[in-house]
Amino acid sequence: MWSKALIGLIIGRIATTLIGSTMSVSIGWHLYESTGEAFDLALVGIFQIVPVISLFLVAGWAADNFSRKSILLLSASLQLFVVLAVAILMNQPELNKWALFLSLSVLGAGRAFFAPAIQSVLPNIVSTDHLGRAVAAISSMWNIALTVGPFLAGVLLAMLDRQLYWVLIIFGLFTLGGFSLLPALKIHSERKLDLKDIFSGVHYLMHNNVVRGALFTDLVVILCGSVMAILPVFVKDVLHEGPETLGLLRAMPAVGATIIGLTMVRRKRAIERNGPLLFWSLLIFSFSIIGFAFSQNLYVACFALLIYGGSDMISVVIRSSVVQIMTPDALRGRVSAVNSLFIASSNELGDFRSGSVTAAIGPVACAVTGGVMSLGVVLLFRKTFRPLFELQKIEPPELSKPE
Repeated sequence: MWSKALIGLIIGRIATTLIGSTMSVSIGWHLYESTGEAFDLALVGIFQIVPVISLFLVAGWAADNFSRKSILLLSASLQLFVVLAVAILMNQPELNKWALFLSLSVLGAGRAFFAPAIQSVLPNIVSTDHLGRAVAAISSMWNIALTVGPFLAGVLLAMLDRQLYWVLIIFGLFTLGGFSLLPALKIHSERKLDLKDIFSGVHYLMHNNVVRGALFTDLVVILCGSVMAILPVFVKDVLHEGPETLGLLRAMPAVGATIIGLTMVRRKRAIERNGPLLFWSLLIFSFSIIGFAFSQNLYVACFALLIYGGSDMISVVIRSSVVQIMTPDALRGRVSAVNSLFIASSNELGDFRSGSVTAAIGPVACAVTGGVMSLGVVLLFRKTFRPLFELQKIEPPELSKPE
């Protein structure tokens, strides 16, 4: 399973995630420090998600019609350019937040093409028999990067403050080096750019209730319950701590996710009750948000976010396995584009929701209402997407029963 291509994919994924997770913490801190406006944290998400929404159909088509390796290398180069631009902006005498938002929009455009390409490439370099373990492995490595990133951000914020962005350029070079190890993958499609071909991934989802249910459930639960964007406000106004604590709290979900992910990698037997496990994990996720909302000290907050990340990891592995195993390779880019849109929408729109609600009613009330809404969504979707709840083994399309 551990081929040169897979190792290269992991290196590139780790490096690009380190950049993203470190910038997520540091940009939020510096922006709130400069403006003092919680709503600006919401705008960070909006300016990144709009390009993803605008380009996801074309990006999915590109992932099925052009070299996925080339798309990854171009996206990584664009990310490196944005890091350089942010480094320059952050070291000006006065931060121009609108220029920062424009840079984040460019980053969002690169992410629109990056996400379907990297989600589609894994089944091309790993056999179906090992795909489930590979998904857990790469998700675990991704979460290790998410764990290190916030810690790194906290340390670099304390040591270098706004000079830290120059350090991230080094990680961008590792991203390019990792993706260069991928093989030149064969393209199966005929490059027909018409509406029917572009929307074929959406058409596939509309006729597969299991895959559609996995994407919709994740979208709405995370949209309702995400608390990551308001951590700077929570740290400053509730816990009354500094940037090191922000880095610690931001890392806790990734720590929990890594523990669960590595456990799943070591598991030799495939999960046999995927649907019930998915919904149980989402229930625990919802209760962890409520627990975090009522935490008044650092230890309780860390524990709640640890559970938050661990339960989400189970959902990530099952959802990713459903999308990658149950989708034909010729459509995987376009279906993955919809999946990436749902992921980005749930994260960025969830950040917008939490930022705007926090600006209105405060961080504690925002987290409580988010956890309660997530709990309601899980209970509702258990009935709405019954085939997903009853899913046992995840099988390739030719072995799956039609919906």
